[in-house]
This record gives sequence, C-alpha cells and structure tokens, in this order.
Amino acid sequence: MFYDVAMNFVIGTILMVAGAIMIWIPNRIFTGILIASIVFLCINGVVLFIRFVKNKLNKDFFFSILSFAFMFFLMNFRYLPQWILRVNFGGYCILCGFACFVQLVINQIDHIKGNFLNFVFSFVYIFFGFYLLLNPDFHTDLLMRAFGIYFMILGMRYLGDGYEGINPLTKYKWKRKVRITLPAFLCAFVPDAALTSINRYLEDGKPEDLNTYKKDEVVRLKVIVHVGPKGFQKVGHICFAYDDIVYSYGNYDSDSFHLNQTIGDGIFFTVPLEKYIPNMITAENNSIFEYGIYTTSKQNALIEKEIEKIRQNGYRWYTKIEKEDGYDRFSEYEMDYPSRLHYRTGAKLYKVKSGKFHIYWALGDNCASFTDLVLGTLGADVLSIRGIISPGTYLDWLQKEYLKKNSPIVFRRIYKEWDSE
Repeated sequence: MFYDVAMNFVIGTILMVAGAIMIWIPNRIFTGILIASIVFLCINGVVLFIRFVKNKLNKDFFFSILSFAFMFFLMNFRYLPQWILRVNFGGYCILCGFACFVQLVINQIDHIKGNFLNFVFSFVYIFFGFYLLLNPDFHTDLLMRAFGIYFMILGMRYLGDGYEGINPLTKYKWKRKVRITLPAFLCAFVPDAALTSINRYLEDGKPEDLNTYKKDEVVRLKVIVHVGPKGFQKVGHICFAYDDIVYSYGNYDSDSFHLNQTIGDGIFFTVPLEKYIPNMITAENNSIFEYGIYTTSKQNALIEKEIEKIRQNGYRWYTKIEKEDGYDRFSEYEMDYPSRLHYRTGAKLYKVKSGKFHIYWALGDNCASFTDLVLGTLGADVLSIRGIISPGTYLDWLQKEYLKKNSPIVFRRIYKEWDSE
C-alpha cells in the first residue's frame, strides 16, 4: 500500500510539472517531441542494424531501414507532431460526441427525460472534432495550454489522493460530484494494466499474498472487476454483490446484437457469489479484483431499495440451453456465454423492461453505469463529464479510495486462481 500511495505523489508531481510547462511554453513542447523522436529513431535504427549484423534476421534489417526512413521524414517535415496531435485529438472528440449522441437517441427511444446535456456535449464534441480535422491552421498552442490545465487539475487530484492516504486525521466522506479522470480511452486499459502489474509483481518473486484487509468488519456490499487475457476481455467487466448475491448487467442476447455487439437488449443476471467467482476464474479464465465496502444500516436500506427497483423492472429471460432443454447436450451451447453461465452456476437472467438500461450501450448505459446505480446511493464520485464510465474508471476509483485513511472500502482481494478457503 505504501508503494501505491507514493506513486500518487510521483504521478501528481509529474502531471503538475508537465501541465505548467505546457501552459508556460507550449510551442517548445513540439520541438522537444520532435527532437526526442528523431534521437529515438536514430538509436533504434542503429541497434536494429547491429542486431541484423549479428543474427542475420531480415526483419531486423527491414525495421532498421524503416526507422531511419521515418527519422529523415521527421527531419524534413517538422510539423508532423502537430498534425498527429491535431488529427488524433479531433478523432477522439468525434468518438466522444458519437457516444453521447447514441446515448441521446437511446434515451429518446426509452422516453428518458433530461437529455439537454447529452445534446450539448454531442454537438460540442463533434463540432470541435471536425474543426480540428478540417482546419490545418488551428493554433495548437491553445490546445497545448488546455492540455496543461487538464494535467494540472488531474495532478492536484493525485496529490490530494496521496495526502488522504497518509493523513490519519482524514474525515472520510463520499460526496456525489463530477470526478476528473484519465481520458476514456486510457481508462479502458486500466484493468489490463493492473493485471499486468500484478503478474510482474509475482514474476519478481515477491510474496504472493495480494489480499489486504484494513478492518475486520462485516461487509455486505462488494464490487467485482474482472479482466480476461485477450480481446475485449482486457477492457474488463464490473458488477456488484450484495449479501453474496451477484448482480451483473450486460449485452447477453446474441439475437439483439448491433454495431459489433456494442448495442443490444439490456440484461442483468443474479447468481450466488460463491459460484460466480470460481466459474470466472476456472472456466472463463478471468482474474478478479474484489473490493469490500462497509455500509451502515441507513446505507443498506438505500441499497436494498435500489436493488428492489432493479428487480421490479426485469422479467425472466431464458437462455438457449434453457429454452431448448439442452442440459444433456452442453457441448452444443458452450460457445454461448449466457447458456454456459446458467449451466455452470444456475444464474438467472432478466431483461430490463423499460427506462434506463432497457438498451445496453457499451459507451453509455453499460455495466459500470449499472453498478453506479448502487454505489451512487453511497455518494461514489465517479460521475463523468463525458458521460462515458468504463470498468477501468471504476477500478481506478476503487483503488484510490481504498488507499485513503478511514475509507469504507475495507478490503481488497485479487483472485488469479480459485481458492476454496
């Protein structure tokens, strides 16, 4: 834990310094990026060529020539870093605007009110994105200063988290507010990065006890983030368990898949925690990050009220193996996730009748937003100004809050292999 708290101070300081430089001398940032890139490509080209001479591998020679060619290209086209920054940020803004617009359309279909902010963000993001893409004369110094301000705000958040992690007098209280987070595309990689960090920790021969307990409290609420080894599994999935019953939301009906499975009918399932975790570890080859949150009787009442709303707004949906009574032919249904989940754990799945979460949208009403229904009753500050909450956003928040003194997040468990104890 000391290492994690210290890293908050290190990252916060780096962000503050980088932000100040971007604000004070934005034009020199590009020059620094250009020089660093040219030096790196030159060194890389030399190293690859030496490796080619020793090992006679054609790929080393090819990448060495490619590295030198790109180096000379940069030397003759010095505005390339500015072009890359402008085009990539413009594309990112358009993607965020598209995500907000799709959520706006879904909300209209489901007759959900209060869409003005979604409309504003959609318009602003898309307009600014195309403005960057289509305007080569855009003054990138302004963009760099904006990045600098963002870095300094984010740096202050990291420093604040670090201070709260060492100050024993911290009076902990969650407060519902917009939280300045990493960009959405970076948050998407947080679960995989966390798993990679754990793997390196174990490979270095360090102690294998990754579970930490701050207080010996009875915990009724647990938040579970799991991450798989490949593909979309690396982005992770998040759900919660209350009184050891898991509630998980997602896009599970293959007949309703649209837009490369990012849109579909909203479905949640319930399953005992004692069956869910070993199944995810052994059968689905996932790693699990589990956080236990201590709750008061008043908070428990709010959670139970929210869970009852969730249950009342769902109707039983039967998987293919249930509808076709294929329990004795499991191999025919093994590729269908809801079928194998039900077969192995007895999970019961429910489709959302109406309103929010009636339609699943990976960049809007997703598993993280569903979990936020419950954690939001406690005051979790994971609201995003972009409207995009990913499992990575929540994992980053859970870890930061867990490190703070007097935090109600009282334990963390990491499962890489199922332990029955």
